[in-house]
Amino acid sequence: MLATFFLAYHFLLRKETFFTSNRWFLLSGLATSILLPLFFIKKIVYVERPKITLPISPKNNDLPIIIDKATPITTESIDWLQILFIVYGIVAIILIIKVIIDLFSLAKLLRKQTVHKQEDLSYININQDIAPFSFFNYIVFNSSLYSQEELESILLHEKIHSQEKHSIDVLIAKLFTIVFWFNPLVWFYQKAIIQNLEYIADSKAIQNIEDKKCYQMALLKVVSHQNCLPITNHFYQSLIKKRIVMLNKNQSNKRSIWKYTLILPVVIAFVFLFQIKVVAQEKLIQLSEGSSISTSTREVTEMYWTKNSTDEEFKNDIEALKSSDIIISFNGIKRNDKHEIIEITISYEDKLGNKNSKKFNKKNGIDPINFKRDIDQNGKGEIGLYIVSNSKLLKNNNKINRDIDKSIDLDAIEQSKRDIEQSKRDIEQSKRDIEQSKRDVEQSKLDIEQSKRDLEQAKLDIEQSKRDIEQSKIDLEKSRLFQEQNKKKIVIFSNDNGDDIVFIPAEKILKLPGYPSARLNDGELVLIVNGVEKTNPLETLNQMNLQNVKSVRVYDENGKETPGTQIKKIVITTK
Repeated sequence: MLATFFLAYHFLLRKETFFTSNRWFLLSGLATSILLPLFFIKKIVYVERPKITLPISPKNNDLPIIIDKATPITTESIDWLQILFIVYGIVAIILIIKVIIDLFSLAKLLRKQTVHKQEDLSYININQDIAPFSFFNYIVFNSSLYSQEELESILLHEKIHSQEKHSIDVLIAKLFTIVFWFNPLVWFYQKAIIQNLEYIADSKAIQNIEDKKCYQMALLKVVSHQNCLPITNHFYQSLIKKRIVMLNKNQSNKRSIWKYTLILPVVIAFVFLFQIKVVAQEKLIQLSEGSSISTSTREVTEMYWTKNSTDEEFKNDIEALKSSDIIISFNGIKRNDKHEIIEITISYEDKLGNKNSKKFNKKNGIDPINFKRDIDQNGKGEIGLYIVSNSKLLKNNNKINRDIDKSIDLDAIEQSKRDIEQSKRDIEQSKRDIEQSKRDVEQSKLDIEQSKRDLEQAKLDIEQSKRDIEQSKIDLEKSRLFQEQNKKKIVIFSNDNGDDIVFIPAEKILKLPGYPSARLNDGELVLIVNGVEKTNPLETLNQMNLQNVKSVRVYDENGKETPGTQIKKIVITTK
């Protein structure tokens, strides 16, 4: 179900400007993926199977039949399921520890800082080289790194994060990645949630700013100060190009809101395909007893319980007796250390008004209890609860011996056959019900096909969106030309690794994601292009066509690729 919401967002909603609606759509996807598997539609099919009890042989009829089952030979094997649970637990604990460390790092950063409160928000101005970020009502920034106009844009952006409680969304997404870390789709879903939060903050911030170009320049300026905590909403969260494209994108037509409804038939189809349980319950009725069948059809219902009977067996017996219009209940159940029943109260009532309640108890476990109702078609007979003892068993056996010579009523057997045929017809009816359920599933599949056709239409809309993006690219190119005229001349290029790399010639700064800014002073940084070390890194980058860069590798002073460390050597390979 999580995949359904993610694909719907990725192909239908990601390029729309309904950012707030997308926020609740993504969160509802998380909630649905958790709650829907707990919901089942239970369909119970009752199957009646009458049973004729014929007389037993008089030989050895006073001896119980004992079935000896050989104890199966077990062999030791590797419990892969237990190993998987252990691996899952270890990774989950590591992720939890990482979140705790991030929270402690945040608390350490905020400790002993001067807090300025305004409109229920706490502003903290620090001296560290860190990107602006917000966490619930805290907004942290370094005012010395930005101009007054840039700082106002940044603080407005973070203020929207705090006021709309975006930190809650981040923590929920983080919790899902901890619990379902083994599902790669959860990580993409988390990225989509966080990226959409940035779109929300950008779109609402730009509404209160007259100079849109200034806001975009602030985005680029923050790129060179990207150090941040993963647990926070920081100003440079998603890819800078995508955010600028969305800022320059025209507002989506309100008629496109229909795309949100496409998820409903998929959810309904999911319920019909996977959330319906068909449970078949069998009604067992003994129609006659032994060879003493008289001309009047008798209905005999019997059940036995011992000290080892389970609660599940009691529940099943309650349902089974309901089919014979008998209401029975088991109360006051007490068990010993061996889980044997030492006390129980059994109450019953039938459709003829017969009812009784009896309490059974014994310190070392109750004796076997027999419930029996033996009535004829006129409602005459016996009903009661009995303790099954040796004398009782002997009495029953003597009764069978006395009746063994009685002839079997052929009419009663014919009646039993007719009852069996009726049961077969009921089973056929159950099969027809199941076939109807299958046809309902087929109809759901047709609905899904209709949804696919709707998706094709959505693809056409996506093509239109692509054309809108091309227009946005033209606007972005115009913005780039404007930036080139700026005295700082900021250049952005991407390599095959998908990295957004920022080069600011005026400040001699090269910025790669995940690393502190590298200043291109002679003698301080080693630049190698296609295997050749350059003596003047700044001049080399100024003259190089950065769009032809294929890959960029960076190393620290120990010759290792360690994100977050100071860059000492840059190795560039061109196309």
